[in-house]
Amino acid sequence: MSTCIYDITASWADNVARGPQFDSPVPQRPQTHSDQWIDFLGYKVASRIGVPAGPLLDSRWTSLAASLGYDIVTTKTIRTAASAGHAPPNVLYLQAHGKQLPAAGDTTPLQAAGVEQPDEAAATAVAITNSFGMPSMDAAFLMADIPAAQAALRPGQLLVVSVTGTPNRPDGVGFAEDFVQAALLAKQAGAKVIEANLSCPNVGKGQGALYADAQQMAALTAALVQALGPAVPLLLKVGAFPDEAALEAVLGAAAAAGARGVAGINGLSRSIITADGEPALGPDRPTSGVCGAPIRHAALQFVRAARRIIDRRQLGLALVGVGGVMCAQHAVDMLEAGADVVQSATGMMWHPLLAHEYHQLVQQQSR
Repeated sequence: MSTCIYDITASWADNVARGPQFDSPVPQRPQTHSDQWIDFLGYKVASRIGVPAGPLLDSRWTSLAASLGYDIVTTKTIRTAASAGHAPPNVLYLQAHGKQLPAAGDTTPLQAAGVEQPDEAAATAVAITNSFGMPSMDAAFLMADIPAAQAALRPGQLLVVSVTGTPNRPDGVGFAEDFVQAALLAKQAGAKVIEANLSCPNVGKGQGALYADAQQMAALTAALVQALGPAVPLLLKVGAFPDEAALEAVLGAAAAAGARGVAGINGLSRSIITADGEPALGPDRPTSGVCGAPIRHAALQFVRAARRIIDRRQLGLALVGVGGVMCAQHAVDMLEAGADVVQSATGMMWHPLLAHEYHQLVQQQSR
């Protein structure tokens, strides 16, 4: 059994107010000389491990991750204005021990296990569904918090700010324009790298599956790149693809539009039900994102395919591997599959010392 740094019995707002649940000693990480640091999007980072958008709610959370040895930390996705997101419950354990979900084609519902951790769910086997709806603090909070997150980084660490657009604004501003405004807000707050979250499985389909439409994705990417300018690299967060041809179309369009890298995958969208067959999160949320151990194989499949395409077509995109990284060896496996860097969300939340163990493993393997 393992304890999560996020209280899944509480609301997102309560977790923001309380901060991360971590009171263990911070271990001293193995040291690497700066001449061994790697280049990632023009910045030198001390290692290839980090945290994707999602778990790190504000600067207290990014600061904790940085102190624990995660060197590429991504903020929780932000918007141009405050958004409450979905009401609790937002995270449920799943009855999915030992299961690996395919990237596409399987619509079999998964059964929720509630907010009590199943007995078999060791840190490396945690399977959850999450449904937050990408809540966000307001612009005033973000303008103070993003610099605070930057200031807490150690040498050799990088903060990535994740952004999204908001549809149906009452003032008539369109989704794409709002997306650009969110990116400019992050840039104004001091973001050095920005990630466009195009793949959240817990918002409207047009917003959450934007990555799958190569033409629409390319138009938005081009607008973001033009607004940000060459000094702020743009990453694209994508989900799983039904086949390699669809992935190739998107990667080619992303590179042509000026993106500097892609990160994938996000959680896999599935129907989550109770033991009685009812939607576990209520009738208004019949599907939600599956994260943790069950998506590891799909994530590795994505990384291997993306690496083949990027290399064959000489796209020049950085590749961030995300999904099912629950222990240090999983991180190594993701890098060996072709990722330039690897990020862990669920693994980091339930096993915060994962990065430390990764650094130890890398040091052992280099001897």
